[in-house]
Parts: sequence; C-alpha cells; structure tokens
Amino acid sequence: MPIGFRIAPDDEWASHIENVKTAQSTACYGALAAHFGTDSPKILERRVDEHRPCDQIDFTNKYRRWREGSAPNKVSVAHIHARTAGAVRLDFWRDLPLWELLAPQSPPMPRLLRLLESASPNVRRILLRDGCGVQQGRFNHSPPTRAQLLGIRNLRSLDAFIALLCLARKGEQMEDDTQHFLPSACAYDIFPRILYTYRPLRYRWEGLFACIERLYWNRVYMNGLYVDFPLETIRLSLAQLDADPSSRLAEKSGWRLRPSGNDSLFEQD
Repeated sequence: MPIGFRIAPDDEWASHIENVKTAQSTACYGALAAHFGTDSPKILERRVDEHRPCDQIDFTNKYRRWREGSAPNKVSVAHIHARTAGAVRLDFWRDLPLWELLAPQSPPMPRLLRLLESASPNVRRILLRDGCGVQQGRFNHSPPTRAQLLGIRNLRSLDAFIALLCLARKGEQMEDDTQHFLPSACAYDIFPRILYTYRPLRYRWEGLFACIERLYWNRVYMNGLYVDFPLETIRLSLAQLDADPSSRLAEKSGWRLRPSGNDSLFEQD
C-alpha cells in the first residue's frame, strides 16, 4: 500500500505545482538579489540592465515576475551571466533536480538512480560504496543503512540534501516506510544549514518549506504513525546559526557514533 499523507491535497496538486514553480523562480530571484544587494525589482532592473535613475524608461517588471513565479529564460540567463562576469548562474538554480523531486508524481526509478549516480563524489562514496563506478559503470543501489544516511546528512551540502530527497522518493516508490522516513528526517535536519549556506534558497524560504513539507514531511506511516516537522523549528535553527554558525542543532534523525576501528564513514557527530 502506498505511503499516505496526513493531509491530502484537495485540488489534485494544482496549488502545489504552482507553489513549486514559484519557489523555483524565487530562488533565481534570490540569487540575483543576493549578488546585487537589493530586494527591489525596480532597482535590480536599473542595475542589471544598466538603466540610470534619470532614464525615462518603462519598467518591464521582468524581475518582479521572477519573484512571483516566472523562471528566467535562456536569454535572461545568458544576460545575467555576462552582466555578473559569471558570478550568478541562474541556470544552476533554475535547473536544480530539487524541483523535479518536488513534482507530485515521483520521477521514475531509473531517473532517481541516475540522479544518485551523478551526485558529488562525497555522496557517492558514502552511498554507493564505489564513488567512481569502476565496476563496468555499475553502482551498488542496495537500500542505504542508517549509518549511510546519517553520513550523507552530515555532509550538510546542497548535493547531500538533494540526494536525501531522492532517496526518500525511492523509498516512496518501494513503499518502504523506513526508507522514506529516515532520509526525509535527515533532509529536515540539515534544511536550516542549507538555507544558511545557500542564500538563493533562503530568500522567501517559507514557500520552499511548504513545498517540501507537503510531499516529504506530511506522511503517515504504518499503524497511523507520523512525525511533526514544524516550520518554527527551522526558523529558530536559522536564528541560532545566524548567531553562531558552529551551533549544534537538534536532529530528529539522531546521532551517529564511531564504532571500533578507523572508518571515516562513521565519524562521530
């Protein structure tokens, strides 16, 4: 039986699809706003398109549209790349696998496996046990252990975050409660650190949280079990990181301890 939702969508996912689209374009806008140091669409239009305040121009509102849900096209991506001397790559944020993983219908299993195989070497080393795929291009896609999932969580990178969401969707397709819950919980645990590190995703991050929560942190498991993943915890954790980036945050997925021996995979948190 498929893993159910605590609160099922009442509009056949139409609002969720629109919200993901908005989160995608908002991340692009956030990247631009962070680089130019302003949240104003009009000021951005002046600075990016090199209009002076005294110019008699009609604002196109294209940057406002990005903020409201219209992702930049190829021409705009190239323009921003050139205007910032390559510092802002809107195609990176627009084309993140994250948005694909937030679709109501999970990507097919082969696509999930390819996403995991294309993860960073650090993720592959932990997850696939063969980070280079030297065995005739094949990888070991056996279900990850708890130690592996916590190891990926402890990387605290955007790539690790996306890999955890990918693994949760893999567990969803397998209808395996544990393989869905634990990667989802690990993703929740590092979400504040992702927002702290990656400013484009932090911009209006509550909308992104709602999209992820609806698919990943809104599940009911066997015997009616469920876990709350509060938005307020993320907000408080962000404030904690702002005050002290080395802060230790509470973790729903638990601690990982080093066993006997010297295996770097099992470094103590």
